[in-house]
Amino acid sequence: MDLEKKSAISLSSVALPVLAISAAAVIFYYAAPILIPMTIAIATAYTLTPVVVFLKRLKVPHFLAVSTVMLLLLGIGVFIAVLLISEIAQLARDLPKYQKTVMHFFTNFQAQLSLYLQQFPGLFPDITDIKIEPSHFSGLGKIIFKGVGSVTSLAFSGFLLFFLTYFMLSDYELFVEKLRALFGKGKKQTTSAIINQIDKQLRGFITVKLGVTIGLSVVFTAGLLIMGVRYAYIWGPLAGVLNLIPYVGAIIGAIPPVIIAGVTKGSLSSMIWVVLFFTVVQLLESNLITPKLTSDSVDLNPLAVLVASIIWGYLWGGVGVLLAVPITATIKVICDNIEALEPIGVLLGGRRN
Repeated sequence: MDLEKKSAISLSSVALPVLAISAAAVIFYYAAPILIPMTIAIATAYTLTPVVVFLKRLKVPHFLAVSTVMLLLLGIGVFIAVLLISEIAQLARDLPKYQKTVMHFFTNFQAQLSLYLQQFPGLFPDITDIKIEPSHFSGLGKIIFKGVGSVTSLAFSGFLLFFLTYFMLSDYELFVEKLRALFGKGKKQTTSAIINQIDKQLRGFITVKLGVTIGLSVVFTAGLLIMGVRYAYIWGPLAGVLNLIPYVGAIIGAIPPVIIAGVTKGSLSSMIWVVLFFTVVQLLESNLITPKLTSDSVDLNPLAVLVASIIWGYLWGGVGVLLAVPITATIKVICDNIEALEPIGVLLGGRRN
């Protein structure tokens, strides 16, 4: 009888976390159109709250402080959008100029590779039949112009997101107070402890990541401009943002400027210089700067970060990948404070117990 009881308890401790994860995954997947903009708005409001608090300490009224911060954010967003749209449009117009360069490079590479593969007869198919046609470039141009043409849709989404963020930032303190009282007055102290733990882990992490992203965007853009790589105002910020993707983001962000450097300059040395530049900056950032600044913030192990990025990428796409770490860190804190979900918190944790 005791053995059966122990077995039932063990099964319950495993089944509850599995059921919780399954239910949460279904909700996050099917409610994505609603949850994604709300999550982005909450994350933005959470990031901007310290600025509002600082302005209020200077005796600025709450309404004016929130309005000032949001107008500043809007101005920065419009400036970046106009700059990026201009660069993307220029890239689309310049694509036909690079047709001959790309075709010549591909033809030479194909010929050299074909000669090398002939040393292993029967092992590899004939690659000389693979051709690059001018129509391929026109198709790429249409894709880029299509992206520029969807600016109206993006602007409308940004407009709604702006006001959603504004109202969340305006009522942020009230929202937090309601969260504390969500599970009743008897649990208010426990809920406050959970909120404080989430804030302690996320505040430093988000601040550091935001600073590092802006810093990398500036450094990458400046470096590419110095090296004479075209469309640096696209590739620099893009590489900075992609760096938020754990492990692979740094590599993905370096690929476009490397290719553009080779296509526009027509030399292998220019591509090598861009690779070296990105490698040095990324090594300094990933091994010295970020680990030192975030050592006491998010408590997640590397495997959990990688798996979370894959899962959230599947559930929410690119936005999910970018928000995977803060969302998972929040989930871990909640699981640590709910007895039935403690096994999930243990699995996600980075420090040895």
